[in-house]
Amino acid sequence: MALRFTPRAGGALAVTALAMAFLASACGGDDKDGGDEVFRPPSPSPTSSAQQDTDPGAQEGIEGARAALQAFLRGQAAGDPAVCRYVAKDGDFLEGQPLNGDCPAGVRNTPHFLRPQERQALRTLTVKGGRLSGEEAVIPFSALHWTSGSMVERTLQSEFTLRHDGEVWQIVK
Repeated sequence: MALRFTPRAGGALAVTALAMAFLASACGGDDKDGGDEVFRPPSPSPTSSAQQDTDPGAQEGIEGARAALQAFLRGQAAGDPAVCRYVAKDGDFLEGQPLNGDCPAGVRNTPHFLRPQERQALRTLTVKGGRLSGEEAVIPFSALHWTSGSMVERTLQSEFTLRHDGEVWQIVK
């Protein structure tokens, strides 16, 4: 039996052969050449000062207090209990709403109590004001700025008071 190709079938075979050649060339060859490996420079070993520098709340002065409050509020909006390191264990803030004496549980539950626009505002929040008053940093609600979403003072509180505990700034009230 002889195979006969019509011009239409021949064109289809040519297109199929061309597609197969293209797909085969995209495979990239074998794994022996190391083409899939990505060069990454060795990371420096972390030192205690490097670890301290990576925590935003470890900075001195009002900048550290701003960074700690910003990190806490953003983390609270995300329900991340790791931000509880910015809450003083003996402060009034821990006992108030929504933490109710249990920071990890309170932070995890916070996103459920906020409107979507409030969560969005907290996620994009930056802290740009405040002042040092003795050993404390006082940051009013008016020092909080956000790029999307919306909230009002009663969403949070009128002002935040933070103290430096020797390692990081923590919210006291």
